[in-house]
This record gives sequence, structure tokens and C-alpha cells, in this order.
Amino acid sequence: MTVDVHSKSVDGRGGVRGDVLEAQVDINFDCGSTQGTLKRTDVPGTNHLRIENFSGTVAKTSTGTATVPAGMNALCINLRGTLIARTGTLSKLVLAPPRSITYVRGTRLIIQAARGEHLSQLVQWPSGVMPLLDHWIQTRMPGRTPGAPIRAIACKPIDPHFRDAISRLDAAISTPTELTEPLVVSVMYEIVSRLMVGLDQVQLAAVPMDLPETIMQLVKKVRVSPSGAWPLKEAADFAGYSPFHFSRVFKNLVGYGFHEYVDRCRTECAVELLVTSDLPVDLVASQCGFGTTQGLRESVKEYLGLVPSELRAIPDSPDFD
Repeated sequence: MTVDVHSKSVDGRGGVRGDVLEAQVDINFDCGSTQGTLKRTDVPGTNHLRIENFSGTVAKTSTGTATVPAGMNALCINLRGTLIARTGTLSKLVLAPPRSITYVRGTRLIIQAARGEHLSQLVQWPSGVMPLLDHWIQTRMPGRTPGAPIRAIACKPIDPHFRDAISRLDAAISTPTELTEPLVVSVMYEIVSRLMVGLDQVQLAAVPMDLPETIMQLVKKVRVSPSGAWPLKEAADFAGYSPFHFSRVFKNLVGYGFHEYVDRCRTECAVELLVTSDLPVDLVASQCGFGTTQGLRESVKEYLGLVPSELRAIPDSPDFD
């Protein structure tokens, strides 16, 4: 069963809009007859841009496409489930794990949706709605070589740097008013400009920015060298706590235990190597601190809903295309 998620031009009251959003994002997924369901709902309150919620459960990793026409922009706020995208054969894979943001402009993506629950929000708009942002991307974006192709996709984690922006977006659309649209536009300016500066990031081990200095130094050390042994007592000594007290303090401050943080850092390291290199899986496991390839496999599956081979198996073109 092919699920077509074609956008229609509707306003916040369910009526048809004019030609404001004539060319829109087209999403097409082959979920198979027994592989799951995807649901799309519109968020009311805007006229010059469109906001949609996507939710559902995917029983088996599924392949699809997303086409963002020239002159259109799309921001996907991925809250649950993992998506993998690329713009064409042999292009770089872009991994969008849970709690990540992906910006796409004027291109066609091949996408894989990992097994498990999915929840995301899609904001789309014509470039003319935000002319200053479009002009900046095309002419003034820092680091862009004059004449080079404009970057078509960018992805970064929500936590910790985009958390406030997403909270403002949620507040703006939760109760539609006459201010909803300008408030959403202001958030889009902030998010997209920050996404387009710097490289894409895969961050499975996000931590708060206001950690005590010793804890912050510790988490930075683990992130730089996740392959280390990192026994609890050594970490506790570094932070100046007893092991028992350290475990409680770390979990209260970070949101998960120290051993899980180390495992997340190792998984992040492994995912980066799996996506960007051709190293054998056993070598990736060793370099990132996993004792066995099975340990790596279980961690990738736990955090992303994928197995290592699926990170490298995205097809050049879906069968239904």
C-alpha cells in the first residue's frame, strides 16, 4: 500500500486558499499492506505558510520520497522516530534522529522511516513569504563560496540549542490568534538561519547547558573519547562525589544515568562512522568503545529503531517511484 501525503491548499477554517501555496511539498511512502499507518493533520491559524502534524507507527523500515518544489521551503521538526534522507545517488546521508530539526529547500529527497512510532511537524512556505531569509541564504550565508550550489538540506538536534525556539513555536500555534503567523515566521527565521550555519549534527547524547562546571567537563571528556572504559568510580572521583551520590546527581541533572550517557556517546560515534565511512561494522564497534558488534547493533536499534546495515542500505530510488 502506497501512502500519498499530498498537500492541499486549505486555510485555518478548512476553506480553500488562493494561490499562496500552489506548489507544495509532496510526500510519498510505500508502507506495505501490513507495515503500518501514517496520519496527517493540519494545524489551523496560518494563511501564508502551512503547518501539519504527521504521526503513526511503522512496523518495518519503509522507503519514500519527499519533493520540495523550487521556490518552496520545508522545516521538519522530528519528535519521535528516525528518518534517513539523501538528495540522490551517492550523496551524503542525513540522519534525523528523534528530537531533531531538518530544513529542506527546492529538492527531492529519498527517505527511510525506521520502524517504531513516528511523530513530526512540518512547516512549509514559499520563499516570498520570508524574502530576507531567502536572500541571506542565497547571497550572504556565512562560509558559502560565491557561485557554489545552495545547500539543499540541513539538520541539527533540538537539544539544547533549539529548545527555546521550539517552545515558542509550540506556544504560537497552540491557540491560534491574529499573531500566530508572524510569531511562527519569526521562529522560522531564527531556526533556519542557525541550521544553515555549520555542519549537520547527529547528537544522541544532548545535555543541559547549565550543568555544574565539573559535570560539564566530565561530559565533554566522555564525548571526545567515548571508547574509553569510563568506570563509574573514576567518573565520580573526577566530579568530586562518591559513586552513589554521583549516580543520583548525574541522573537528576542530565536526565539519564552516566552509563547511558556513555552508551549514547558511543552510539553517536558509531552512527557517524557508519554513515560517513565504509569501515567494517566490527571495526566501527571497536573504535567507538563497544565490546562486540552485537552491543553496537543493540544500541543503534534502541536509540534509532534501525540496525547498522540499514544505515547504509538506503536505495537509490524507491520501487514505486
